[in-house]
Amino acid sequence: MAGIGSKSLVLISLVGLLALLLCSTSEAQSNQDCCLSYTKARLPRWALKGYTEQLASEVCDINAIIFHTRNGLKACVNPKEGWVKKHLLFLSRKLKQMSE
Repeated sequence: MAGIGSKSLVLISLVGLLALLLCSTSEAQSNQDCCLSYTKARLPRWALKGYTEQLASEVCDINAIIFHTRNGLKACVNPKEGWVKKHLLFLSRKLKQMSE
């Protein structure tokens, strides 16, 4: 491992952890599927490209945010979590900047 720097090793570890987390049972496969549980770990903001909101008042049992990642995966998260709210604000600002 002498050729791999500590930053590269950390990045590789984070990407591996993200892939592992997103392959859990809380994954939403399509817009018709419902989130049944939440992903437990925080997702890095840099990995996100968008989101969908799931409402319990519609078809599904729980409120959830479905984060869409840059590599095409989807993860269900609790919309009440502080880090989720911050990530949603970040994505909203990014969208606003793109539309200006």
